[in-house]
Amino acid sequence: MSEDEIHVRKGLTWKTLLAILFAIFVVQPVIIYYSLITNIALPLQAWIVIILWTEIARLFGSPLTRQEVFILIAFQSMATGYALAFITPIKNMYFATSPESRAFGITKYVPTWWAPPPDEAVRLLSEKWIFLQPSMITPVTIMLVSITFLVMMDISLGYFSYYLYARTVRLDFPMARAAVETIVTLAEREQRTFRVLMLSFLLGSFYNAIVSFFPFLLGPYLSTGGIADPSIYFVTSPIGSTYDLTPLLANFLPGAGFSFTMNIIPYITGFILPLWVGIAQFIGVFAFYFVGTHIITRMNLWPAESKYSTSWPILTLVQRSQLYFYISITIGLTLAATFVPLALQPKMLIQMFKGFSSTKSANGDSSSPLRLSLFLFILACAGLISTVHFLAPAFPIYILILFIAGGSFFTSLLSVGVAGISFSGFNIPYQRELIIYTSGYRGKDIWFTGGLYAPMSMSSNSSLIAQNLMQADICGLRHSEYFKAYVLVVILGLFSSFLFTSLLWNISPIPSGAYPATISLWPIDAMDWARTQQWVWTGYLFRFNLIIWSFIIGSVITVASNFILKNPMILLGLISSTNPYNLPWSGDPMSVGIALMIGSIVANKLLSPRFGEAFDRLRGNFFMGATLGWGFMEMLKSILILIGRSMWILPF
Repeated sequence: MSEDEIHVRKGLTWKTLLAILFAIFVVQPVIIYYSLITNIALPLQAWIVIILWTEIARLFGSPLTRQEVFILIAFQSMATGYALAFITPIKNMYFATSPESRAFGITKYVPTWWAPPPDEAVRLLSEKWIFLQPSMITPVTIMLVSITFLVMMDISLGYFSYYLYARTVRLDFPMARAAVETIVTLAEREQRTFRVLMLSFLLGSFYNAIVSFFPFLLGPYLSTGGIADPSIYFVTSPIGSTYDLTPLLANFLPGAGFSFTMNIIPYITGFILPLWVGIAQFIGVFAFYFVGTHIITRMNLWPAESKYSTSWPILTLVQRSQLYFYISITIGLTLAATFVPLALQPKMLIQMFKGFSSTKSANGDSSSPLRLSLFLFILACAGLISTVHFLAPAFPIYILILFIAGGSFFTSLLSVGVAGISFSGFNIPYQRELIIYTSGYRGKDIWFTGGLYAPMSMSSNSSLIAQNLMQADICGLRHSEYFKAYVLVVILGLFSSFLFTSLLWNISPIPSGAYPATISLWPIDAMDWARTQQWVWTGYLFRFNLIIWSFIIGSVITVASNFILKNPMILLGLISSTNPYNLPWSGDPMSVGIALMIGSIVANKLLSPRFGEAFDRLRGNFFMGATLGWGFMEMLKSILILIGRSMWILPF
């Protein structure tokens, strides 16, 4: 099949549309209910659904093309991404009126456009259709308006970042390329690659059964007759556990964190990383959590309310150091990692901006996508800024422009840049809170304009869109068709969330005993939310001297790596695994960083030289198969949790 023939193939067909509808109207309700009974996300493996659909289509004599498989994988996970959208205003109402918020003095500042007042919230518990009540219409409308403009921003910045990093700089995007290899394997069934995919799937399933599934099943699940505590979801056997040596080191290296994992999956993840990325990631986490936290402890820099204890495990060390030091340091480093390379190599931006004068995209779509993305970006920024200004009219509008427009542009470049060399995007915590506090504005209304599905937000899906567009090029799908499917999935996903959340509220108000997590775990979430609000209002978490010095140090590192190593992306590699929320696997940055480095060394220095091009061509399928097998068993575990927790309301 020639490249031209591939490019004219459609991906959004009746087969893919049927699969998307299945995810939205069958799987999404399960996600909503699972969240209400466990308070954790359902670890659904979208790839499992993809394999199921490809086999069903092949069984009926109509195999899926690579374009159709790409549409499925691009939108299966996104089809359920808005599952909890309409849970958000309900949870906001609970937070605003909870005893924890009252105790911290937060309730009196909550505006009615964010959540109904306490008396009204009590009345709503007796209503059947909560979202049709006048006091809920405004919060829901603000959420939907914000989502509309945020989708426009994601699309525009996603294309902008794709053009810069995928077409101009031509980064590798290792995770996206591994997914593309699997897409082609499932669609075209080349014998060797398909065999590797299936064998590695069995390996991942069998390994999970030994180290995770059976310990979970035979231990707490059978002994309690059900799952009362979601934390036991993470039960593992000794041969798959993480071992923390931090308390042992505390006697002679206080504050130095060190751990390693016996789980082979993070090591396999390192197979798809370039060697320099794996090494840089380990250096970054070692500098943060071994050297850095040791220096902090030796110099007695821990704050009075969080004095160091030799009993701290590495997760506590990571959490406290992030909270009091590394949030500020990461902000400075990421500013340097994003803008200094562009200053050193201005030809990248010049080449990209030349695209604004083009009349045809690389994938055959008419008109200039870059010019359209610029228009969408301006429109989205204007919409979000106007919405925030309407809700908090006294807040300086120039700050909104800097944060929503400039901040979104900055974080998009950062996230896509990290995804281009590593396994995922990158998020900097507390950016919005930092901007609000440094503005000097002391009104409380502005603090409620941020959060999930809120107007004072920045682009969050641009990294995903940029990677998907690169995959669309390889799979031969028009960008216009991808964006049509994107908008369709957002609309249907929001409608499904509204429909099934309303039905669940009709069965029993939320929170209530019918949904165990809302009774046992939402109060904990409310406590964390209220305490965080109080912290950020004081500005205690932000250390501007650390931001400035880390920016200077990051700039020096970037300039040195550019001229000495000819690689201005070194700093991105150093910081890409330091934030625990950006890790590809659950755990602490140290153990995951070590595993990724070792996996990268084994793949690039041992296996690739020995097996040559054959290994390089198959490593993506081996990684994807092993992780899919692991995820399949985790999904079975989730089904058992769902069954066990659902027994809560039975009369026996």
